Amino acid sequence: MSSNGKKQQRVVLVTGAAGAIGSATACAFVKAGFHVVGLDREPSITTVLSCDHFTGLQVDLADEASTCEAVAESRSHGRLVHVVSIAGGALPQEPGTAADPMGVTSALFRASVDANLTTQFLVLRAALPLLRCNAGEDRSVTFTSSFNALTGCGMPAYSAAKAGLIGMMHALTDPLGVDGIRINVIAPGSVRTPRTERIWQHDPNHFERLEASTALGRLGSPDDIARAFIALTTLLSHVTGQVLVVDGGQMVKRH
Repeated sequence: MSSNGKKQQRVVLVTGAAGAIGSATACAFVKAGFHVVGLDREPSITTVLSCDHFTGLQVDLADEASTCEAVAESRSHGRLVHVVSIAGGALPQEPGTAADPMGVTSALFRASVDANLTTQFLVLRAALPLLRCNAGEDRSVTFTSSFNALTGCGMPAYSAAKAGLIGMMHALTDPLGVDGIRINVIAPGSVRTPRTERIWQHDPNHFERLEASTALGRLGSPDDIARAFIALTTLLSHVTGQVLVVDGGQMVKRH
């Protein structure tokens, strides 16, 4: 593709793009006509999608300098218009702390907040100058929270970090709106992935119980969440400062 052609491409930055939800989301945006720059600390990020419209970069989002360099790389592929921050998740030790907060050490609490809240702010900070350069286009930032932030599901560190993303979104809605940039949060319910299966393997029938707790009678899939990201970033162009819960009715049935 010519350099002029690359300048015409709209770019979406997707963090956590090597995971189940992240890779499904990256694929959905490529199919929607965007060039996707995917960031992840896993080496497999470079081969998540085999196509001309995906660039995978291995980076630890906790490293601010490396994150800034990786985000800046998006300029070589076109105009950055959307940021979808998916990276994060409950740490492997956290499911075992759900019943008793004394199991949450101060180190674990800090690590979960860093992984699920601080890194998303660092990505936003790195991407904001590039988003501001593209005034006149529909631009957005979407954080990934969890229904844990909105209901009682244990894991206090993870839940606090995910709730923090909602607070950060509210604080940023007006100042980003001045630049014409929308900011929203998607809060998925339980999604069965290879990663969540590993960290919950100590709890037999965990996912079967969760499935029974949904109004729709099934857990969400990575593709369900990916479609929500597509809708919120590309279709709902007058929506900002909102939390979209994608949980199949888990919250409704729990109450």
